[in-house]
Amino acid sequence: MDMVTAMRIAIEVARHGSFTAASRELRLSAPSVSRIMAELEADLGVRLFNRTTRQLNLTDAGMEFVQKSSGILEELDTMRSVVRERHDTPRGQLRVSCVMAFGNECLAPALPEFLRRFPQLDISLDLGNRLVDLIEEHYDVAIRVGPLSDSSMIAQKIFTQKIIFVGSPEFCRRFGMPKSVDKIRSYPSVTQVSGEWGRTHQFRYLGEIVDFEVPQHFRMNSACAVKNACLTGYGYSLLPDFMVADDLAENRLVQLLPNYEPMEQSIYAFYAQRRHTPQKIRVFIDYLAEVFGS
Repeated sequence: MDMVTAMRIAIEVARHGSFTAASRELRLSAPSVSRIMAELEADLGVRLFNRTTRQLNLTDAGMEFVQKSSGILEELDTMRSVVRERHDTPRGQLRVSCVMAFGNECLAPALPEFLRRFPQLDISLDLGNRLVDLIEEHYDVAIRVGPLSDSSMIAQKIFTQKIIFVGSPEFCRRFGMPKSVDKIRSYPSVTQVSGEWGRTHQFRYLGEIVDFEVPQHFRMNSACAVKNACLTGYGYSLLPDFMVADDLAENRLVQLLPNYEPMEQSIYAFYAQRRHTPQKIRVFIDYLAEVFGS
């Protein structure tokens, strides 16, 4: 007797409450279904079904057997899908939501190589700083700064950023080099605030944690726009280190308050918990770890 086949038949008999209906669903003869169930009961040494001329009901042992069989068969189906998918080419559309600064500066330039590796995948990249609902809005992956408390999500850390004080050479000529956060608060600023993110940043100075509440008299929700305004010399800004690295190297911007060590902020890729994660998500998360993990 094939136990897997017997479990599938028992589940269908229990679901339909009838050997005949189960046989039609499984495309087997009714005598075959009856025979296999009789062999199963003989093998287990218990009665699984109470039969009368009018109805068929599960016994307590039958209920336990069907419940455990359902779990085992689901695991087998998942294992089969996982193994098969590893030999298939990822295909279809991958929908990704990403915070703007990291998306503009880091993710977008990295995606062409990903698409060259997986040409049967299409990517839809939505750049924005609002929190999206992956399930309701049908996103596969969301890339955000900081961990989320949603236990239905899996978080994969892919990058770290530091928010640093920067100003243009023109700004430095006009105002000089500030020596402390207390002093810099009196200078003009252009800053990024998006929702609750960006209102306060933390720094380590002389062994203590310093909270810097970001001025908001000239604020925007785009780090790219903030940097462009900062380059005019109007005021200082707080921007991710990866975003201003080239500007610092080419002296278009100057780091201010270098003795204030910025706290690292982790960037995570989030995706929904599933019994079986689609292959297109797995290969994308692996690619992010490969490209940004170092």
